[in-house]
This record gives sequence, C-alpha cells and structure tokens, in this order.
Amino acid sequence: MPNTDHKPPLLARSLANRASTRNRKPIFYGWAMLAATTLTTMATSPGQSFVVGSFSEAIRADLRISLQEFAAAYMIATFIASLPLTLVGRLSDKLGTRTVMGTVALLLGLACMIIGLLAFAVQRLKLQDNLDHYAALAALTVSFFLLRFLGQGALGLVSSHTLAMWFERKLGLAESIRHLGMPLALAVLPAAIVLSIEAIGWKTTYALLGLLVWIIVLPLVALVHVNRPEDLGQHVDNDAFEHTHDTHEEINIELDAPSVGDAGDMHETKERATDSALYQFTLKEAMRTPAYWIVTASMVLSAAVGTAFVFHTQPMMSDLGLPPEKTAAAVVATLGVITIITSIPFGYLVDRFRPRYLLAVSGFLLAGACVLYAAAASTAHAALMAHASYFILALAQGLLFLLASPIFARYYGRTHHGAIRGSLTTFMVIGTSAGPFVFAAARAITGDFNAIYIASAVIAVILAIWATRLSRPTM
Repeated sequence: MPNTDHKPPLLARSLANRASTRNRKPIFYGWAMLAATTLTTMATSPGQSFVVGSFSEAIRADLRISLQEFAAAYMIATFIASLPLTLVGRLSDKLGTRTVMGTVALLLGLACMIIGLLAFAVQRLKLQDNLDHYAALAALTVSFFLLRFLGQGALGLVSSHTLAMWFERKLGLAESIRHLGMPLALAVLPAAIVLSIEAIGWKTTYALLGLLVWIIVLPLVALVHVNRPEDLGQHVDNDAFEHTHDTHEEINIELDAPSVGDAGDMHETKERATDSALYQFTLKEAMRTPAYWIVTASMVLSAAVGTAFVFHTQPMMSDLGLPPEKTAAAVVATLGVITIITSIPFGYLVDRFRPRYLLAVSGFLLAGACVLYAAAASTAHAALMAHASYFILALAQGLLFLLASPIFARYYGRTHHGAIRGSLTTFMVIGTSAGPFVFAAARAITGDFNAIYIASAVIAVILAIWATRLSRPTM
C-alpha cells in the first residue's frame, strides 16, 4: 500500500520505545487511535445536518431567504460535495490518513469562518435587490459545499478509513465506539449553538466551531495519529503475526459464522471465506460485485431518510399538531440517547453475526420508523408515536452505519479500502443531499410528509429482502 507518511509522531514512538526498553509487550496503539477517531468524528459536526439546521433560522433571517431556497442551496452543495470523496479515499491510500486528516481539518476550520465572511461580504456589496438575493444564495451554496465536503464527507471518511487500518476482527466494536462521537455531539451542540447565536451572532458562532475543530483535531494529528500498526512494529488487532486480510481465518469465520442449524456447513464456510480473503479488490472490481450494490443501496436510502428526519424535524412535529421547537428537541434527544446506548452492543453483533441478516434487520427497522411517523397523525398519542419513530430510527441507522466499514474492509481487503469506502461515502452524501429536498417537495404536493414516508417504507422493505442475498464476493 503506497504511503508517503511513514514516520509516526514522537509521542507514539516514545510509548513504543518505553515498552520495549522495559521488556514489556507494548499496549496496542489501536486503542489510542480509536479514541482519536472518536474525537475526530465529533469534529465533523460543523458539516452535519443537525448543526446546519441549528443555524437555519438565523441564517435565513440574516440573508432574507426562504426555507425552500435554504434547502435547495443545501441540496446542490451536498450533491457537488459528494463527487470528490472517492479522490479523498484514494489520497488516503497513497499519502496516509495522517496527512489527509490534518489537511482536511485545517480546511474545515477555515470553511467555518468563510461562511460568515461570505455572508458579510454579500451584505456589504449593497447590490440591487435581486442581485443581492442571488449573491446571498450563491455565497450560501459555496459555504455549504465546503462544510459538507470537508466535514460530513472527507473528515468522516478518513476517520472511518483510519480504523480499518488498525482493526479487522474487532472492527465492528471499534466502529461502534467511534460512532459514539456523533450522538454525543448531537446531544450537546444544538442547544449550545442556539445559546451562542443569541449571545454573539451566527457568524461568530460558526467561526468558533472552526476553532474548536482545530483545537480537537490538529493536536491529535501532530501528536497521536499513526497511519498503520506496521509503522510502530505492531499488527492489525494486536496479533503476534502480520496479516493483511489474506491469512487470518478467524475473522472470516466470525463474520460468516454459521448458525446452529448450519453447523454441517462449517468446513465449506471456512474454505470459502479463506479463499475470497486472499484477494485485495480494487474499486472497479468491488463495484462489479453484487455485495457492493446491496450495501450501497441500503446506505443511500438510510442516509436520505435519516437526513430528512433530522432536517425537517420541526415541520414534521408541526404537522402532528405538536409544539415544533420543543418537541423537535425532545425527539432528536431520543435519537441521540438511543444511539449512544445501542452503539457498543450493535458493534458486538456486527463482529459475530452474518452481515446479510443484520443488514436486512436494519432495513425492516427503517421501514418501521417511517410507518410509525406516518401513522402518528391519525392517533391520539402523536407525541408518543413521534418518539417511537425516532427510537426505531436510531436502531435502524445505528446498526446499518456500523455495518458499512467492516463489510467493505472484510469483503474487499485493506489495500484499496480508502477508495472503496470513499465511493460509498460519495453515494451516501448524494442521498443526504436529495433526502431533505425530495421530502420537502413531497410535502408541498401532498400537504404532509405521510405519503413520502410510506413510499420510503416500501423501498426499505424491498432492500431488506434483497439484503438477505448478500454474500462474500469472490474473484
């Protein structure tokens, strides 16, 4: 695997040297990388939908744009931001995750400052009314592109790719811990952002988020981040021998472990797993396998529907006759808390059960969340049904997003994992860009969100059935 950034930071080298001089087995440095990537996952927040949504009222009032225009700018920017992500994955493979993560974090901090500067510049131009309006929309779209590409896209991608360099058998557990960073941010940041906007304005608040990204990520890159365990003389999963996804049978047996009723097929499963693991897939080869598209389709639908749930929370609660701001905050809190509680148990499941069954379960859960919300308006317990829909959504997305990186790393190997994972992130970001706009358009046509959620439930069930056909690709 080409990599131009081999030399680990001084802190990592000193810890390894200290253990060797004392004739002790060094502590597996992958756990330090897990802690670091959990923090960098939190640092993607300025580009995430729940943070952008927290600025919606203030930005729209300041730039005098409508909700539909705000959503359209977000959709266009997010779609364009998805296009370069495969390149980011390739650069991570070539240059190392440390170099790419440091660069992305530096640029993300700048993007958080640029959004306010562009808005200020547009307001100072004092153009004619129509030109002012279009200039504001253009500035907002450019700003959203930078935030979505660098935050939700690139930094999230590199954080996930980093873990795949350190873990194989335990990658599901590691991903579940890393993902705790996002619900923690979800529970804390929206309320803090609202208070900060009231005190110092939205432009300064976004700039402070950029400073926070630098404070969190740049020291980690400089002092802690190590690209691969081999750079410290260690091996994936802290094994005593080197393996690059091509000699270790246990991971494959665990991933496709037969159920009790399949015990007679254990030998066949072991042979199939070992043979397929010998091959390191390129992106083009991975995209020619059915497994790639089964996983990607499920991820894109979940990204689109989940983003719509978060982005449109206030109008969704208003449609149910509930106080929009108060109830929206409460149901989003439900989403965050359940995600935190279930993340590690789901990671345990990902490491021990066949992915096709877990992928199917996540699809049926997503369908259930959609149906629960659509049915809420026709019951006398709309608030309870709303909480239930976000509860089920947390289960569906928590399980599905923990599956993606382990499936691709275990099915296709580590050599081109950055490019393959980057392509998936590209498709997912396209889903997040389309979801809010499509759901808003459906509401404008039908008068509420019910029809589009029922349609989404039907698609989710179809994909869940397709997921039962998922199997390890072979070459």
